[in-house]
Amino acid sequence: ADFAVYVSGADPHERDKLGRLKVSRAGLLARDRLVFGRCGSLGLPVAVVMAGGYNVDVTETVAVHLQTVREAKLYSEAWLAGRGRIAPGTIPERQGTTP
Repeated sequence: ADFAVYVSGADPHERDKLGRLKVSRAGLLARDRLVFGRCGSLGLPVAVVMAGGYNVDVTETVAVHLQTVREAKLYSEAWLAGRGRIAPGTIPERQGTTP
């Protein structure tokens, strides 16, 4: 593959009205890190597409999507620094924030 397209939906969030998967924001962060980490180990650039999100509180949907954007930024920086390949576990984690 030349690149990956990651559709990072907010529908699985625990307070989403339609998703019904009950995944916490921390769980969605782990999902993002798993996707970016695997793509990085394969040397794949990633195009992130946000999708869905029908949370009871729209600010929570925004927070879920923003969390993914922040992780994508870290991935992008690590990918560029590694010239297209990222060793597993080398994507830095955000400091001073909680999911």
